[in-house]
Amino acid sequence: MKLAFTFLFIIVVYVNPLFAQLDSIYDQSVYRTFIVHLPSGYSANKQYPIVLNLHGLVSNATIQQTITQFDNIADSKGFIVVYPNGNGVLNKWETIGNSDVDFLSNLVDTIRSNYSANNCLFVTGFSQGGFMTYKFANNTTHNINAIAVGSGNMSDLVKSQSQSAPKIPIMHFHGTADNTVPYMGSPPTISPVDSTIQWWVKHNKCNPSTSFTAIPNSNLIDSSNVEKYYYSGGENGSEVTFYKVLNGGHTWSGSTSPSPLGFTNKDINQSTIIGEFFHSFCAVSNGLSEDKNNNSFKVFPNPFSNQLTISNLKNEKITLILYDNLSNQILKERFNRSKTISTDHLPSGYYFYEIWNSKKQIATGKVIKN
Repeated sequence: MKLAFTFLFIIVVYVNPLFAQLDSIYDQSVYRTFIVHLPSGYSANKQYPIVLNLHGLVSNATIQQTITQFDNIADSKGFIVVYPNGNGVLNKWETIGNSDVDFLSNLVDTIRSNYSANNCLFVTGFSQGGFMTYKFANNTTHNINAIAVGSGNMSDLVKSQSQSAPKIPIMHFHGTADNTVPYMGSPPTISPVDSTIQWWVKHNKCNPSTSFTAIPNSNLIDSSNVEKYYYSGGENGSEVTFYKVLNGGHTWSGSTSPSPLGFTNKDINQSTIIGEFFHSFCAVSNGLSEDKNNNSFKVFPNPFSNQLTISNLKNEKITLILYDNLSNQILKERFNRSKTISTDHLPSGYYFYEIWNSKKQIATGKVIKN
């Protein structure tokens, strides 16, 4: 990987408008710092999922906060998002050994002690933070609900040590013109990105047949476009989703921060997609998730093929809204009895739904089309 000069340039180029206060914990004989963002409307009467958001090499928590703009996602989805700092002169993550696995595990314990958090834990990371995301997910004693990696990879050493790792849903974004964490890998220690995706497909025991989607090229001046590969049917509800950014650089798709490291794709918003992905596996307790499991409504079958049925046991007037994985609303239906909707026109992949009555949102969930 091209490291120091490239990432030092990032620090100069990314002008951070946020002056967030750093918190710290004493871990392994040193103070480790981090930023916590609580969702808007945070209440001790509710319990929120935690998202760890890990920066790249020679970057830091505030830069990661700026690049990803994940505070906005946390506000809309109800996440406690934590931006930890790496360690040492390069502010790096230790992916050899478990010192940073232990730090992040202790940090999660601290957040759960100090804030109103539920048992859901998600991790996302950029560049070396992506490497650390894979390392942490495969080695922590905490249960992780899902992870999302941007422009990172998984070393062959970590793969060889992770055969008994948990089977979890993963999402990966990578540009084919990334010269910092090359798409074709860095032999002999890091295999191509495609190999890492296939490692996870096999590890999670997903269906090896992919569902392919060409994302519409809605921005004609970003010099890149996106292909999506989705592998369903993994054990323990796991799945693998890969966004391949053709001609994309070492960047975070949808970011408004300038980058000297190649083209930033604008057809997708990486943070929005990750937020929807995480939200589909866990929501706010004693708030949204109480309604999420509302037994008065059933959406089935799941997975579905050419039709989807909404069972409305109360026979009340409700509205069903269906979104694709890019958060685009693709369907809105109002009815007051059970209803079956034709889905022949929908491409394969996963979808998110909301059910509303006249006053509030009463159910949410995720369904998959084969």
